[in-house]
Amino acid sequence: MRAIFLKEFSRLWVFLSALFAVLVLFFSWFSFDFFFKFNAIHPEAVIWYQYVFFENEPERLTLFVVVSAFVSVALAQFLPQRNRIKCLLHLPISSFKILLWHYLFALLYFVLVWLVFGLWLLVLSVKFYPDIISIYVLINWSYYCFCSVIIYLFASAILLDMFVRRAAIFGVVAALVCVILIFYINSFFLLVALAFSGIIFGFNALLSHKQISLKLVPFFLACATVSLVLSIGGYEIFKDKFADKSERYYIFYSPSLKEFIYQENLGGHYFAYKSVSGKVFQNELDYKNELAFNYFMDLKQQGKLPVTIDGKTYSENEIRASRMSMTLSQNEANPPKIPLYPLFNPNPKISNIPSAEDMLYFGKNALTLYHHDGEKDEELTHVFNQKAKELDVKFPIQGVFGRFTNLKIFDEGLFFKDAKGDFYNIKMYNNKLSFKAVSSLKNYEYLHIVENDNTDFLGLAFKDGKIYFFDKNYVTLDTSVDGFELGKMRLRVGFDPKFIQIRLDDGDSYKAFVFDKFNLEKLGEAQLKR
Repeated sequence: MRAIFLKEFSRLWVFLSALFAVLVLFFSWFSFDFFFKFNAIHPEAVIWYQYVFFENEPERLTLFVVVSAFVSVALAQFLPQRNRIKCLLHLPISSFKILLWHYLFALLYFVLVWLVFGLWLLVLSVKFYPDIISIYVLINWSYYCFCSVIIYLFASAILLDMFVRRAAIFGVVAALVCVILIFYINSFFLLVALAFSGIIFGFNALLSHKQISLKLVPFFLACATVSLVLSIGGYEIFKDKFADKSERYYIFYSPSLKEFIYQENLGGHYFAYKSVSGKVFQNELDYKNELAFNYFMDLKQQGKLPVTIDGKTYSENEIRASRMSMTLSQNEANPPKIPLYPLFNPNPKISNIPSAEDMLYFGKNALTLYHHDGEKDEELTHVFNQKAKELDVKFPIQGVFGRFTNLKIFDEGLFFKDAKGDFYNIKMYNNKLSFKAVSSLKNYEYLHIVENDNTDFLGLAFKDGKIYFFDKNYVTLDTSVDGFELGKMRLRVGFDPKFIQIRLDDGDSYKAFVFDKFNLEKLGEAQLKR
């Protein structure tokens, strides 16, 4: 055993040292780029916001370097050995131990890389990120290193196998598994299972030099594990990349025809224009002319504005001022993996809302405020938690809601739901804190905050599949629309001078509702199926 270890060391130490130097150079450049971005953007909390909400994770760049490094180790270790393996197999130890000691030698190098550069990455992230993001940086780095170990094991098995055709097929499958593992499945459990599978495949490849194969249950379990990864990951890829997510129908209520009309997407930029009652429009223009509030600019081009509906005349400015929409996609219902939200602090002397310098973390047992330098604001953190205690907030928090961008007219702050189902609102304005309970929202499941001056409604509230409007006094109004499934359906709400229209669909079933804008009386509904 010791001989194998010393052989590998004497053969590869120069190569491994050079590879280590390359990694040092890369991480030096990475650190410079890191410093540059944080010094160029102010406040730094904007970069935290991008990390949390847009998954703009700079450490992802290290993935490609560490994978390349570990594949290089496999090439240097096993490619020159292909013609010498038979000699190794004659050593008076088991074949499995021979392979294992080669792996253990590489493993020590991997641990060194993981420790040294992981510590480097951690120190760098702690300097600029709050500690809760730094933890995720370290987790991601560990995942990338673990993925690289799997790729090393698979690459080793391919290099060792003397049957070229089998090695080529395995190479294609392994490449597919690795892509799925890195980009679509984030599971340490599967990594462990694949590590065992990789060792078994490598041992089977080593035995190929004896013209035999591993005909044992573990080999088939390894195949089953890889198949499982492919099936789960393949489905995820299909959903993310190839499933048809386009909308089949765009349904609107026509104020002139007093019925729902729709555009049907036939694919390939071909459309049909019909009404729910069966009327077929000859062309797109005829269809749009029946939707004066939606396509008022088309009417303007034709000189048909102002338009008269039900005896009342509507000008371009009146239509334009009353129009507003709220949209909720399936993905928006998923909270970010780090519950760290910007706490805006509008300044009355500045017309726009500045980017947040502070971010509030909703931990399992407490609230924590991070200032833009990455340090905890101990004083405000104490104030938040003291106020939470006074209001009887119960942790853990079930959900946090708001419009987490400064691109809005005003700021209503953050709404959150505690473990009891009670809602609270936190808001900063001109350095003054407001932290209060919102009893009218108790037991609602989800809030979709819009914050638009064109309407009295602040957003939408959801409970038991029903959709409610949620006004600026935190009062909810039942729309009588039910059957909405958060995370599975798209939702669009449109406002115009006379009506409020609600459309929802799950890709197969499309529903549309129209309400009187002033008394919220439901005037009609329609349903189409793909």
